[in-house]
Amino acid sequence: MQPDHWRVQLLGPVSLQGPGGVSQRPERKLAAALAYLALEGATGRGRLAGLLWPDSLENTARNNLSQMLRKLRLFAGSDLMVGGDLLTLSPELEVDAARVRAAYTQGHSAELLAAGGELLAGLRYDDCPDLDDWVNSERERMSEWRGLALRAEITRLESAGEYAAALLQARTLLDLDPVSEEAWRHVMRLHYLAGDRPAALRAYHRCKETLQREFGTGPLPETAELAREIDQGRVPTRAPLKASALPLAVLRPPHLIGREQEWAQLNEAWERGQMIYVEGDPGVGKTRLITDFAASKGGFIEFRGRPGDIHQPFTSSARNYRMLAERTPNLELEPWVWREVGRVLPEYAPPGPPPEPLGSGADLLRYRQAMSVFSRQTYQGLATVVADDLQFYDHPSTRDGLYFFSSFFSAPRDPDHPFPRVIGAYRTGELLPEVVRDTEELVRQGIAIRIQLRPLGEALLNALMDDLGVPEDRTLRTRLAGYSGGSPLFLLEIVKHLIESGTFSRAGFSGVELPVTARVGEVISRRLSRLSAPALQAARAASVLQSDFDVELVAEMLGAPLLDIAAAWEELETAGIVRGHSFWHDLVYETVSANIPASVRSLLHRAAARTLERAGGHVARVARHWQEGGKPDLAAPAFLRAARDAQDRYQLTETVGFYVQAAAAFEAMGWADEAAAAQAEAARVQEQLLTVGVQ
Repeated sequence: MQPDHWRVQLLGPVSLQGPGGVSQRPERKLAAALAYLALEGATGRGRLAGLLWPDSLENTARNNLSQMLRKLRLFAGSDLMVGGDLLTLSPELEVDAARVRAAYTQGHSAELLAAGGELLAGLRYDDCPDLDDWVNSERERMSEWRGLALRAEITRLESAGEYAAALLQARTLLDLDPVSEEAWRHVMRLHYLAGDRPAALRAYHRCKETLQREFGTGPLPETAELAREIDQGRVPTRAPLKASALPLAVLRPPHLIGREQEWAQLNEAWERGQMIYVEGDPGVGKTRLITDFAASKGGFIEFRGRPGDIHQPFTSSARNYRMLAERTPNLELEPWVWREVGRVLPEYAPPGPPPEPLGSGADLLRYRQAMSVFSRQTYQGLATVVADDLQFYDHPSTRDGLYFFSSFFSAPRDPDHPFPRVIGAYRTGELLPEVVRDTEELVRQGIAIRIQLRPLGEALLNALMDDLGVPEDRTLRTRLAGYSGGSPLFLLEIVKHLIESGTFSRAGFSGVELPVTARVGEVISRRLSRLSAPALQAARAASVLQSDFDVELVAEMLGAPLLDIAAAWEELETAGIVRGHSFWHDLVYETVSANIPASVRSLLHRAAARTLERAGGHVARVARHWQEGGKPDLAAPAFLRAARDAQDRYQLTETVGFYVQAAAAFEAMGWADEAAAAQAEAARVQEQLLTVGVQ
């Protein structure tokens, strides 16, 4: 069937096909240009010309590129590459490599495996070193994607009991990497599950021979252990992939265990009107303690810092102010206050021209006074404000919060409109140094108190296990207590893993498999491995976005149908990975992020940058995604815009940082003049900062 639009095949022999049966085999540099734009996105003409003609002067290389584009236009009768100084592929051009990338990003393993062929097969670029490196890295990346897709498909088929089909995929994985012990273990296991124990043992002996021949070594202990299990006939079958619904008691234990002393400290400080800081290691139970305590005092609102906030000034404040504005929809404020509120919440700005940029300490003071008025009005009816995960807050938001709450503490108390008490929580050792200095000063002055949360002892962990419904097996409970390290969250994650794997439904616990080290990430990783591919990809996309994501944004970022992502999101919520528009815990986010393959991380960052640009996201956030996505040509101008935006808000420290990041991006491209100009601006603002002092 002849195509009714243009499409290019980059996997396998390269070809360009158009309406009416028109076809051409593009010459190698045109093929490389098509591949680069398809996989890297919009690229500057200078960058592309330099890759294709590295030994030519810039003007000559650009002219060569123009001639190549002209020939392509004459052949196709239309522009398949569009744009001025920034080139991109026409949206009408279908590219197989981009389709394969989308299939991997969306977790559609079967679609990815159906596409075969090496990228730009048979073409060599030895005379273009940087381009040659890129082509080879992309070939390796697609090979890695294929391997990951094969592993996902093997797991899916094995869980469904389709051992013959899974074995076929395992052999394909072994062909892809003949020295992979993981692939050999799949082959061994699937031969056994298919009822052919001798074939499984023969595969083990071939594995041994291959490793000895290639590396002069023997198999890993887990491979040898699998061979022993096969020989003894005791290889367990894999549990189904579908996540089991976790009991409500596991999602939120009914009782707060073992925090009586800390509760008493909270109560005393709350009665004195002090700000309260609760610090502790990740997963020790800070959030549960402070939210339960706040609920005991009446109405409260919970603010949370999110990963990624720290890169974008006023992200945390804007989110918090928006929550306050939404809870008081009929708020009446003077016009000058609304104008200042509009700096952070543009949707609430009054009609008319925007306020002038903050240009002095007096301007900053007026802004803070306006936000103080706004806060007093919107906090009415609340007894407590909870600010969780302070280690993620951006610095300007933290500075403003300290200014408001310390000024309210020192002001005369208004019995008719009392200001709510404030409780903050953060991880030990993870606050910004300047925030540590501020909080220590508040504690020294008696405005604040700091409470250290310690791990739970074995007796208290046993009480928590009672709440979670852990079987009354002393050996099991002792092992669980030891592996948890006193962390309630870690204990919860182990119990979730054991429930999902069906361990508690089997008799006897002496052989229960627990993680080899007391790290919550290992247990969370095991739970992630049980997700379907679309759900896992949705979680990865959310972790790259980091903050202020929702299902619609994730769907747009992945280029997937909204209903498909909604179904994947439901699976993530059922598995206790996400909760609404955030991760269940920041340690879950960190584990998801840490397990993203390097080959897809930059791809997701670029997708995030494009999605946020279309959605009007903050330019600093967009700039960071372009930077992480390996696109310095797009990151540099975005960082410049972020610097100017920060300067307009009188955020001088952040302005310096953005100019420095812009300079680094320019340097990465070899644009020395632009890098020097950005460094000069950073030095100028730094001098201003030293003159006026930190605000």
